[in-house]
Amino acid sequence: MVNKKITISDLKEDDLSFLFDLWHTPEVMRYADEFPRYRGWSKSDDYQLAWKTYQTKRDRLGYDYTQLILWLDDLPIGESFFVILPENYTFGKWAKPNNTKSLMGDIKLLPEYWGRGLGSEGMCLVVRFFFTNTDCELLVVPPHRLNPAANRVYRKAGFVLFTGMRSWRNHKIMELTRGRYQELYE
Repeated sequence: MVNKKITISDLKEDDLSFLFDLWHTPEVMRYADEFPRYRGWSKSDDYQLAWKTYQTKRDRLGYDYTQLILWLDDLPIGESFFVILPENYTFGKWAKPNNTKSLMGDIKLLPEYWGRGLGSEGMCLVVRFFFTNTDCELLVVPPHRLNPAANRVYRKAGFVLFTGMRSWRNHKIMELTRGRYQELYE
């Protein structure tokens, strides 16, 4: 048996049809709520407009605004997106620490790839990507409280639950600091 390998890549224009199909999969979006709207370019099904808007933000923010595609060998199977959080940003009772560069994002996989450890493997790659390619000090994810699989994926990648609130709009906050990343990954 050949072990298949997860990889990640920056979004390319040719990936948009996969991404939009993924976002139109009800099982995938069941717990997404604010996502992918937070991206600011994915509300439209106009691929050219979406690509132009994404490129404009990416040119301005670099890796602090990143859409990644997860691959299993040569098949796209999911995505991850992270964006920089502005100063004074709050999510329920959670507040971005002052003067700490923080990125918030998530990960999504097609349902046929759930339950196989691929989300955890992919999220570990995503974590490594952001702590290697940015000067971010804190990664934040908002898993839905009714999505235990997402909570497991993030925990396996090193995220820790913020215990200062039960949930906000049915989401919890999990954090991964650069220091914890270095302890776990290096």
